[in-house]
Amino acid sequence: MKNNLEIPAYRDMMCELLQAMKELGGSGTIREIDDKTIEILELPTEVQEIMHGNSSKTEVEYRLAWARTYMKKVGILENSSRGIWSLTANGRELENINPGEIVQKVRKMTLLKTK
Repeated sequence: MKNNLEIPAYRDMMCELLQAMKELGGSGTIREIDDKTIEILELPTEVQEIMHGNSSKTEVEYRLAWARTYMKKVGILENSSRGIWSLTANGRELENINPGEIVQKVRKMTLLKTK
């Protein structure tokens, strides 16, 4: 059962995820990145504990995974090895990002693939 606690959408966590990556020195494990992003977002414990369906992941972890995936597709992040993510050279240079633009680019890429 979902409650009324607000869980940010994946796109609404991208800026904080970029900030977390920079604060972690440009790379980290999924756990480190999630923890740092959650800390920056100041998400209440109740929100952090909401599970994603029947999976072992929380809804926040699930949405952060999508945020990372979208940021990878536009060349901001790379998945250097299993469970380790890092900023690309391009990602390191960015001061801030436009999540709406990222989502648009990825959707356009996806549409082009299906044609």
